Amino acid sequence: MDNKNFYENFDWERAKLSEKIKEKLEIIFGTIPNDVESILDVGCGDGTISNELARKFEVTAVDRSHNALKNVRTRKVQASADALPFPDASFDLVFSSELIEHLPDGVFEKTLNEIKRLAKKYVLLTFPNNENIEKYLVKCPNCGYVFNRTYHLQSINRGRIEKMFPEFKIVASFETGARIRDYNRALNKIKHKFAPAESWIPLYWTRKFHRDAMCPKCEYSFEIPYKFNLIARACDAINILISPKRKYQLGLLLERK
Repeated sequence: MDNKNFYENFDWERAKLSEKIKEKLEIIFGTIPNDVESILDVGCGDGTISNELARKFEVTAVDRSHNALKNVRTRKVQASADALPFPDASFDLVFSSELIEHLPDGVFEKTLNEIKRLAKKYVLLTFPNNENIEKYLVKCPNCGYVFNRTYHLQSINRGRIEKMFPEFKIVASFETGARIRDYNRALNKIKHKFAPAESWIPLYWTRKFHRDAMCPKCEYSFEIPYKFNLIARACDAINILISPKRKYQLGLLLERK
């Protein structure tokens, strides 16, 4: 499903992304090779990272959202990630942060092909590390559609990127972000089958002031509810005992072979 209206109406000021990714920015700057001069930022959002990269590099920022691009202070182009309007090998490095996990299958493959096509030498990707998409499922109270509350559609890890980028080799990797507990997939299935949707995401995962959502199918806006349920709470308790925590995001630097 395409949740275009959500992104067009997203409150970038309220998100305050620049305050949340200081550590990540430092790591990104430290990971970019010395021979890089030009960078394409695919899915740049409000330009939080693009604007910082532009202090040192020649940066072109791309996003499909006109609303997001209003905040970008470097060269910017409105375009979809699966159809980028640039010639082959136009940039020393193609960068994309927290984009590819949002893409449906067909767009996902086309976007990765575009990234490979435009990268003269390097690709730098960051994404949730082997995320269990089902952990954050919610149900729209208006139409009943079930979706991931962060609109993630892809679970991605190092092995999957290696398969998708056979022309490249991974030359550096890093982890960043908060430590997030994984959720056992068998427990997830039990909870979603036997507990009501109002009990799937406990308040201690997503606080009340962060529980706004928009259904990507009917575009109904609502606050994700929470209601105590014994089965759901039991699954959560068992999961705490058996599932480890890890840094939420994985970054990979790839170099063309």
